[in-house]
Amino acid sequence: MSFIFNGQTHEKGSRTYHRLEIAPMLDGNALHIPVHVIRGEEEGPVLGLFANIHGTEYYQNRILRSLAVETNPDDLCGTLLIAPVANPYSFSHMSRQTPNPPEETVDFANMNRVFPGKRTVPLFGSMDPNDVSLTMKIAARISDEIVPKCTHILDYHGQMRGMALKKMLFNLDPPSKEMARVFGLGILHDPPGSIGSSTFMPMTRYAGTLGIPSAVPELGGGGHGEKFEGECEKTGVKGTRNVMKHLGMLEGEPELPEKQFYFVHAPHVRSTVGGYFLSDMEAADVGIGKKSREVSKGEVLGTVYSPYTFDELEQITSPCDGIIYACRVSGLVNPQSEVLAVADYRESKWIE
Repeated sequence: MSFIFNGQTHEKGSRTYHRLEIAPMLDGNALHIPVHVIRGEEEGPVLGLFANIHGTEYYQNRILRSLAVETNPDDLCGTLLIAPVANPYSFSHMSRQTPNPPEETVDFANMNRVFPGKRTVPLFGSMDPNDVSLTMKIAARISDEIVPKCTHILDYHGQMRGMALKKMLFNLDPPSKEMARVFGLGILHDPPGSIGSSTFMPMTRYAGTLGIPSAVPELGGGGHGEKFEGECEKTGVKGTRNVMKHLGMLEGEPELPEKQFYFVHAPHVRSTVGGYFLSDMEAADVGIGKKSREVSKGEVLGTVYSPYTFDELEQITSPCDGIIYACRVSGLVNPQSEVLAVADYRESKWIE
């Protein structure tokens, strides 16, 4: 059976590189989405790997680089569709949101909130398909050209500079949950509530409306140095290969931890003042390169002081007994900056 992507037929055992053009930019260059297609010698699933929907999560790119470089088509059953920089404009500016959105737009500039990039209801009376933001235009191309080609999807995320994160999100269908488990990250989050809406939503949720099992490894953070980034890369590559083994794309069995922590409640702590945050936490406390750090309710994990008067302004404490899965290291904070998130032991469980 032939595999066609971007109008090109891909033979078994092949590697190809594509540039899906979006629009000519003001600087004279063309904005495009890069896509690598690695087709195995045998038929099998089509696993879509996406990174850098948010440009601040740049370090996820190296996970996909390792997978692309190290995967031998001769050993692969099925196809990898790899989009290592899903929002190149955001990536090039190292911004979570698409920078400089047209001032007249009312669409969100966070690309993971606007899929499938098209309106299903009029906005101020308009249903013109070109009456959308650049963010939505990029999302629409991904929705039209990449997502429907996939049988399964992994979408890699993380945290901004100065913070670290480790948890697994997933769609609620059983195949998605099983993908999340066999990734083997060690901590799985099934949160109450939702983000997005019936009109605009994250990319993996849109994939779910098409019946495509999807999971989201959230792993790492920017600015913590090569040792930390290297450990994130190693963890992400191993987890992805676990999923590929589970799907029958690679030989062997997934290498999983003896048990994994499944949690529902995840209280976040934010600084209520601006100042200098002195943290008692380090990036690895989320469980990257060492065991996740356990904390007790009321435990002091940092303080914020005024860099002007040197007065202590606020103490940051754990809101519950649980495990740190996101934290900020020492540095400057604004009012309402996120500094801590804890996987609450309440209603949680260990799964094998």
